[in-house]
Amino acid sequence: MIEAFHYRVSWRAASPHPGTHASSQNGGSDEFAGLVPFVASPNPRNLDLRASLGDPFGQLAVRRFRQRSQIPVVVIADLSASMGYRGTGDKAATVAQFVASAAWSAFRQGDRFGFIAGDEHLHEALFLPTRLYKGGVPELVERLALVARQGRSAASLRQAAQHLGRQRALVFLVSDFHFPLQEAQALLASLARHDVVPVVVWDSAEYDQLPEWGLVLVEDPETGGRRRLFMRPALKARFRQRFGERRELLSDSFRRQGRPPFFLIDRFEADAMTRYFLSGF
Repeated sequence: MIEAFHYRVSWRAASPHPGTHASSQNGGSDEFAGLVPFVASPNPRNLDLRASLGDPFGQLAVRRFRQRSQIPVVVIADLSASMGYRGTGDKAATVAQFVASAAWSAFRQGDRFGFIAGDEHLHEALFLPTRLYKGGVPELVERLALVARQGRSAASLRQAAQHLGRQRALVFLVSDFHFPLQEAQALLASLARHDVVPVVVWDSAEYDQLPEWGLVLVEDPETGGRRRLFMRPALKARFRQRFGERRELLSDSFRRQGRPPFFLIDRFEADAMTRYFLSGF
């Protein structure tokens, strides 16, 4: 069963299509937006008699309202080799589960959904244009869980902004961000006109579920480089420390660029994402 999460944005939607989000579009009767002269909005049903009788110039006044509108919700996913890591969990399966939940959540809230993925190159076969998908995107989720993660970088994601359209979107940027911080900052900068939620996908086996003693083979999946280490408590503590420092660095950097990251470790829980949005970010 696919679990939905609840999300909200602090900005006003620009879409003329009705939805659940605060909008800059006039119309409907959802949000009172002030009084205007009758000639500016000649709708007798919204006539405000008290305000009209109190107008010193004798002008008729009508109440103006703003409708609630839909927004675009887009997932941009990193499919480079490191995103195929299997440890305590399975990053590929975790990302597929998140995409299924995001698509279902968008459908539940009446919003349009889109999907873009890439590594060194954008995966055109997985591209979904932003529109309403009744019931989510089960076919995409099945293909996404099976696609090979072999790319040596996530460089193509810088092109994703070109596929997002003009309206401001809620964008979930999904990656383990195992690349230089400057590249991550540049990627977020390319999406600056949108509301970006960085979703950091890690596996605890990468840094926490390590043996106290013994030989460990460490491999960089994107370069193919391998190194054999003799694990001991002090080295294990250094692994944990480095990941902790990386977490703080990503959190500080992403927060300055918009939103703090959501750390998705081992498995996805829809309630945790709901709490992220309810926390006020």
